[in-house]
Amino acid sequence: MSAMTTVEQTVYIPAGMGASVSVSEGTLIRLTDLYGQQPIDFWAFCQEDPWEFLSPEHTRPSIMKLYPGVGDSAFTNFRRPIVTLVEDNSPGQHDMQFAACDRARYIELGASLPHANCQDNLHLELQKLNLDVRGVIQPWNLFTNFFINPDGTFSIKAPSTQPGDNCTLRVDINCYIIISACPQDMNDTCGGNPTDVQMEIGR
Repeated sequence: MSAMTTVEQTVYIPAGMGASVSVSEGTLIRLTDLYGQQPIDFWAFCQEDPWEFLSPEHTRPSIMKLYPGVGDSAFTNFRRPIVTLVEDNSPGQHDMQFAACDRARYIELGASLPHANCQDNLHLELQKLNLDVRGVIQPWNLFTNFFINPDGTFSIKAPSTQPGDNCTLRVDINCYIIISACPQDMNDTCGGNPTDVQMEIGR
């Protein structure tokens, strides 16, 4: 049985673009990889104080895992749960190690500029929400297969998600959600072909 029984809002995000919503405690957010192998960069900022936000570096020691699984929360930089993963119809690859792609990263990879990137998408959505948060905030990289090798090195592998794979998060604090359909086309982060994603808000 699906965790979400009522869909109140559906947001379609084209490849390489971002989106944002304001949500209340108890809301469910279902994120769907429409075509497969497409990561979603995910951020959450508390409405009461946007300088409290989802923090991968605080989440890892709080749950003693590299990233949350079903039943686990993602925590803020004040060490409070902000969202909880309540359902996962995907291979469960949800990295909390990598920063969002940005202009400097694309220069590093040899891309020509301008190039869409998740960090710019984040700040564009923050501006739309009238939030004055100017830092470089690490996302939770949903559906992202950044593999940690036994020797401690990383391998960037194409995600294992299939079309329609999804996960559902429960909102634990009134917050603003920002997502980016990652535009990375310089390696296998998106399987070499960034595509569209969908966000549903409901109960």
